[in-house]
Amino acid sequence: MRRLSRNLVLGTVFGGLALGAVTGWTKDGYRMHGDPARMVAHMADKLDLSEDQQSGIEALLSESREQSAADHARLRELRQQLRMQRGAFDAGEAQRLADEIGQITSRMVYQAASTQARIYQLLDEEQRAELGEFMEDHEPRRDRWHRRAGMETE
Repeated sequence: MRRLSRNLVLGTVFGGLALGAVTGWTKDGYRMHGDPARMVAHMADKLDLSEDQQSGIEALLSESREQSAADHARLRELRQQLRMQRGAFDAGEAQRLADEIGQITSRMVYQAASTQARIYQLLDEEQRAELGEFMEDHEPRRDRWHRRAGMETE
């Protein structure tokens, strides 16, 4: 039971970081990003993080969230512009909007990967092993969640 609880918390933290950083929202419109301090508190409990690790991870999550705020706002604008084309579709404009969405999404995916790598570097070997074990255990569930949400899995 403790392992299941740990896996659910870590899945929420790292899954939220990855998907939230990419889209900011779930398919149903629920916010994926949590408060960085709250996310760090969960990680601290499950990975036995030191105070320095907690401070470093919280700073990385806050920085990532601040850097992606403008991208999230722009994505909302672009999606709205695409929805407004329902009545008078302009293929060229729709393609331009879609290309910009792709560029923003690419930037956000890179940022999420970079943030995750920087967090990983703050962990000691035992914590990395525990996180790696969790990620392996979590992958089948993550794939099921993605399929249910209509997202592609690799």
